[in-house]
Formats: sequence, structure tokens, C-alpha cells
Amino acid sequence: MGAPESIGHPSDAVATRHQDQLVCPALVNAHSHLDLSDLGEISERSFIPWLSHVIRHRRSQEAPGAIEKAVLHGIERSILGGTIAVGDICGSQRAFDAVRHSGLAGVAFLEILGHGTRADELVSRIEPWVAGLSSGNENSSSGPRPGLSPHAPYSTATEIYEMARSSGLPVSTHLAESLEELEWCRSRTGLFAELIARMGAEPRSGPADGLHPLEGYVPFLPEKNGLAVHLNYVQPHHLSLLKSSQATVVYCPRASDFFGHPHGGAPGHAWREMVEMGIPVALGTDGRPCLPGDGVAGTRLSVLDDIVHLQNSCGITIEEWLPMATLNGADALGVSRECVCFSPGASPGILALGMTPGSSRQLDGNAEVEWLTDPPDIGGRV
Repeated sequence: MGAPESIGHPSDAVATRHQDQLVCPALVNAHSHLDLSDLGEISERSFIPWLSHVIRHRRSQEAPGAIEKAVLHGIERSILGGTIAVGDICGSQRAFDAVRHSGLAGVAFLEILGHGTRADELVSRIEPWVAGLSSGNENSSSGPRPGLSPHAPYSTATEIYEMARSSGLPVSTHLAESLEELEWCRSRTGLFAELIARMGAEPRSGPADGLHPLEGYVPFLPEKNGLAVHLNYVQPHHLSLLKSSQATVVYCPRASDFFGHPHGGAPGHAWREMVEMGIPVALGTDGRPCLPGDGVAGTRLSVLDDIVHLQNSCGITIEEWLPMATLNGADALGVSRECVCFSPGASPGILALGMTPGSSRQLDGNAEVEWLTDPPDIGGRV
């Protein structure tokens, strides 16, 4: 990384100058919800009213073609934002199929949640589906490969986590996202206990009962292609657990700020401490309903805008964000580094990103992304 003068000019190369732009590899969004791309920012910041809005929207998507249209919209916005690969959480089989038939790289994680007998039914249904993937019938897509996403400790039975861990597929799960989640694991009380009771679910005992969720659920992540998403509430002694697990932490800065995380006197997100310990941290956007809908950022779905957010909030540097937005996400999702790295023989997607006028170190959040190579195909079979 450096100025053209420091990199040099091979004698047989044609030079093209991009004034006030950063030329870099295409970006990886390690946590998205493309099937919610047709739902704009929800003004309600309290989680239960916000969640109720999302549930009502999902019910409206049951009409033929609605989910597929939302996914297509999300793919288009992702490519506009310079995205080449995603770790997408698919809320239904229809969303999963639509993402898999896109031209993006990465993983389509089928989201699973449920307690009690519902969890048993899901496991008995999904295990044969996972076994069928090895036959090639379900794995013929050239787009994102399949993965599983047990939703979160409070919503998902241990049996589902065990099934995901033994599947051999990439696994992504939400962990330590909220104080309410920590309370649920610690004492089975609070907001999530009330919500589960209203739903009539009967949760069984779990691996983090009386503990912090990381202590019970990180072991369910595979050493390769295991993603722990959010981690807004982490204590210093958890860092060694994360490092030994070899999981990748996915941080969604704008989404965390949308809900006011971390709060309750907790310190800020520990992503810098994680990086210093050698824990891979990747960036994600989360879903459109918890992202600002105004300005250029409202027209695209990209970790570029999370980088700009971190520039403004904590002074993140190019040296810090570049691996978080490219290599770390690619490694976690099993995407070839050649897609996101400038190295001999590689053929990455290449972007030109606008820089703040007068600065060679700060991205301009109001500038559009320019693809210098062909962008991914949107996909013609959604």
C-alpha cells in the first residue's frame, strides 16, 4: 500500500491516474440480511417494537416473488457499494436460493431458530438437507456456498447449534449482542424470557446457563469458517477464548450504534483489543432496517459506510480497516484471497474510492464507488 511513486511502474504496464481516489480491492460484507433490503430504516430503537416491525414485514413477503425481489435489490445495492462477497443471513429457503443464484461470492447462511419440539423438528428436517449438499444437487450454484446460522442463544436450542457444528458447513451466529441476551443466559429472566413465554416456547437447558454467552456458545463455531457476530459486550478475559477458538469476529458498527450498543456502563466495542491479540475481525453491515437511510449511504449496502462511520467515531486508519473489509471476511467465508488482494497472479475486484478533499487517508462518505474491473453479475435466476 502506498503512493504510485512508492509502488513503482512496470515497464510494460499502462498507467491510469485516479486523482483523489484510493485504489483498493473490492470489499467483503461479512454479515448482511439481503432479504430485508426492501425495508427501510425503522425509526423505533427499542428492540421489541423494532423486531415486531420486522416480523410484520416478513409476513408481507410471503407473496410470490417478494423475497426474491428484496434479495435482488440488496444484491444491486451491495454491488453499488463495491461488494464482491457476502456472509448473508437468509431468513427463509426462498431467500437462501435467491442469494445462492447471485453473482456474489461468500456464504448464504440459512437461518435457524427454535426451542423445544420445534427445534427437534427443524433438526430432523435440516440434517437430510445438509447430507444432500454433498451429492451436488444443492451445491451446483456458482454463487455463495451454503452455510448455517443458528440465530442466537436466546432464540435457538442447543440441538440446533450442535447440528450446525457437526454439519461441516460454515457457521455464523449472533453472540453477546445485547445486555438482554446476557441476562437471558445468566438467569433466564428479562425481556427475552418474557418474549419466549408469550410465544409459548419451552426452552431446555443450554450451554451458557449461568454464564456469559461466549463461554457457552463459542465452542459450537468451527475452527474454519466460524463467525461470531456483534460481540458488543465482551470482557477482557473472553479474548483468550476467542483467540483459541480461531473464530472470526464480525463487527457491524452502524447497526450497533443504531441500538445504542454498548450501553449500561459497558466500554466501547473491543475490536481494537481483539486485533491486537491476533483475533481476526471482519466488518459487516447487518440489515437495512437498522441502517441510516439518508445520503449516499442510503443508496447502497456496503461496509464502506461502516468504515466512514468508524473514521468519524474513533479515527480508524487505512491500515486497520483494509484487512477488516477484505482479507479477514474473505478468510472467514472461504473466499479466495485472490478476489480481495493485490498479489502476483491474483485477479481481484478493483475499486476506486473517493478520498476526502485534501486528504490521502480519509474516505469520502459522499463519493460513489467506481469499479475499475467488471463488477459481479447481479444474477439472472433470482
